[in-house]
Amino acid sequence: MSPAAEKTVTVRRTLRGTRAFLFSAWTDRALFAQWFGPKGWSVEACTLDCRVGGAWQARFRRGDGSRVAVRGTYLEIAPPDRLVFTWEADPTGPASVVTVAFADAPGGVEIAITHRKLGTAQAVDMDAGWNNTLDALETFAAGARADPVAIGSDRALRRGEGTT
Repeated sequence: MSPAAEKTVTVRRTLRGTRAFLFSAWTDRALFAQWFGPKGWSVEACTLDCRVGGAWQARFRRGDGSRVAVRGTYLEIAPPDRLVFTWEADPTGPASVVTVAFADAPGGVEIAITHRKLGTAQAVDMDAGWNNTLDALETFAAGARADPVAIGSDRALRRGEGTT
């Protein structure tokens, strides 16, 4: 794909919580597996080797029963501010790049997801997918505030990384 044909999608959302906790939701496998992905999808398995050059992979089951696998490599990890990784949904195609930025905002934390190097059709799909994924994270974070032990976020809360 030529650089001129590449599309970028950016979605933003302000969520209640701390940057540390919300960053951990992206980098702690036990937390990530509970929320990541669009509505109607569930994480069947995931691995997160959260270090620069480390690999990540998630296998999903869609609501219709079909499966999807996505993987990538971590390019930048700057807790609790920024996470950058490649996104490979098609092993034969080029990787795209996702940046997740966390910034304090009135009422919580603004999460900005920027997904670069997409084709036109991918950009449409990823815009909807990332918005649905942030919906899932918002629901997960609300559950962590309500019952941190049940959601598995009690470790983060004990470290002072809990949601507000």
